Amino acid sequence: MDDEEMILNSLNKQLLRRFGDQFDFEFCESAEEGLEVMEQLRFDGHTIVMVISDQIMPGMAGDKFLIKVHELCPRSIKILLTGQAAIESAISAINKADLYRYITKPWDENDFLMTVERGIQQYFLQNEKIVLLAEVHHRVKNNLAIISGLLQLQSAAVEDKDAKVYLEQSVNRILSIAKIHELIYESEDLSFVNVKEYLERLIPAIVRTFSSDEKQVDLKLDLEDVRLGVNQLVPIGLLFNELITNSMKHAFKDKEDGKITISLRSENSHVKFSYHDNGSGFAEGHTFENTRNLGITLINLQLKQLEAEYTTDVDGKFSLEFSFLNSLTKSRTFRVK
Repeated sequence: MDDEEMILNSLNKQLLRRFGDQFDFEFCESAEEGLEVMEQLRFDGHTIVMVISDQIMPGMAGDKFLIKVHELCPRSIKILLTGQAAIESAISAINKADLYRYITKPWDENDFLMTVERGIQQYFLQNEKIVLLAEVHHRVKNNLAIISGLLQLQSAAVEDKDAKVYLEQSVNRILSIAKIHELIYESEDLSFVNVKEYLERLIPAIVRTFSSDEKQVDLKLDLEDVRLGVNQLVPIGLLFNELITNSMKHAFKDKEDGKITISLRSENSHVKFSYHDNGSGFAEGHTFENTRNLGITLINLQLKQLEAEYTTDVDGKFSLEFSFLNSLTKSRTFRVK
């Protein structure tokens, strides 16, 4: 993509000469046209291996265009053509669009074609690795499902009510992890999971295990679309499993209208959660940091793992608000040529 016809013609000749028998090419003169072409290609079932864009463009600049490309096609290799004065834009694209390389103008044809060739190799190696990783996540999910099923069979054979509860809690903890691997397997990008989609699947499933005809709970989820890496999502899943379990087991014993409200926001690279129930709160003498309750202890451990800051209110209700830095937004350093 370039707004100068002479440069597009030059790129056309160089790319067709080296790769014309392997790939199809599309040439665009603006970011808006480029995005329209990409949408049509994806709609027609084509795979977009690489996107090359000039930085100085009318309307949307190249780095902003490549950020949108990354949102549409995160696996595509992205190369930015730029002058020395626009290096800051290249750094922005590196951090936000997973830029493969930036090439300064004027470029050497052999160096340019070698960069493109290596980018193509990177694409196919990366996709082979992604297929293998997806298969690993699929197998982990299946193995966790087997373990969960065995525990459910064991629960059905146990008569002791307390033992049944402990087994059900273990099943839910396994479920919270299995759901992560399920979503990763279904995702186009294996490096993160949409937290909203994850919690909208997980939380109602946990609530259903405790609900009965006599006891129904009003569940309200107010969640933004936020992406988290697996290392942060596992403690989030375990944490909310314990929060829901604690509320369902203890909070609503004397209430007919139990309510649980959960919200999620993203602010300045931080993820902010709030969890509230309208239960009875903690018994006198018990605090969030000082309790023998295993579930609350596990919640504290997950908050510590997330390095979260939090506040609580356990007087006549239970309220937990916590925030932590999204690891996906931390600065990354790239060696670029």
